[in-house]
Amino acid sequence: MYLSMMMIITWLNYLCSEFGNDLVWYRESSSRTGLHVIIADLKFNEKLGTSKLCPIPMDFDKQLHYRTLIPLECRGRLISDLHRHKKGFRTSRIFSTKNNNNVSEWKRFK
Repeated sequence: MYLSMMMIITWLNYLCSEFGNDLVWYRESSSRTGLHVIIADLKFNEKLGTSKLCPIPMDFDKQLHYRTLIPLECRGRLISDLHRHKKGFRTSRIFSTKNNNNVSEWKRFK
């Protein structure tokens, strides 16, 4: 599915209105043909001197609402997560590589 840049910006703005500007992050997929979006807080570990994105807690039904409403979602990933949820497995997993290709760095949308 091809989404125009304007449509992507519109939906990311919508997510900012729902969750706040500081929590909406995105990155390019490893294939450079898709987009990953995460609603997360950036936490700083003073001991290690590093920052880490921590997804905000959200129950599966609320995740499903946003993931089906917004056309940024990869349908294959959604279908896989529906099956994982039915079996009691963790959903919305985030990977940094796929098929030996790395994803881009997370960027805050606003």
